[in-house]
Amino acid sequence: MDRLFFIVIVTSLSVAVLLFFPIYIKTDMHYDMNGRKFGFYISAYGVIKLLGGYIATYQGGLAVHVSDKKAILIPYSDLNNERKRFSVIRTFRLKTLNLTVETGAEYLIGISFFQSLFRIIFFVLGGKKEKIENNLWLTDGDVLRVSIDFTVRLNVYILLKNLIKYLKARWKELWLKKIKKSTI
Repeated sequence: MDRLFFIVIVTSLSVAVLLFFPIYIKTDMHYDMNGRKFGFYISAYGVIKLLGGYIATYQGGLAVHVSDKKAILIPYSDLNNERKRFSVIRTFRLKTLNLTVETGAEYLIGISFFQSLFRIIFFVLGGKKEKIENNLWLTDGDVLRVSIDFTVRLNVYILLKNLIKYLKARWKELWLKKIKKSTI
């Protein structure tokens, strides 16, 4: 009886830790307008590489280059469908945000507006003022370079909860379509 009790306690504690242990995802992004490339690097805990590469445009859409020999092509027509697949905004909690912009005078007003907007979004999502940094570098010429580093926190429980909500809504939508077809 003692062994069974021990196994049940250890198993339940392990499941609880796996569900509620925080996972930190660090993302580094860099956009260069003149180079027309958007580079990114996503890692877990800042050490384990999850994904990295750059995004460039091609004739019919976007090409996501994830290695030297592999690129994922996303046509412009599929971008709206990809956006609607799964809402990740409610899944992640934004912990830190570092935004650095190097720009010429012609983009200064727009960039200042977007930096203010990023600050507002960060604070609305529950960020603290010690965890945000905005830098604006004014240079000469037609230059626009944006670097964003941020860290988000999530856990498996939140992921599962949002996935179940998404699947439930999707099943309801499909069920209503099926009922509508059967009544016609």
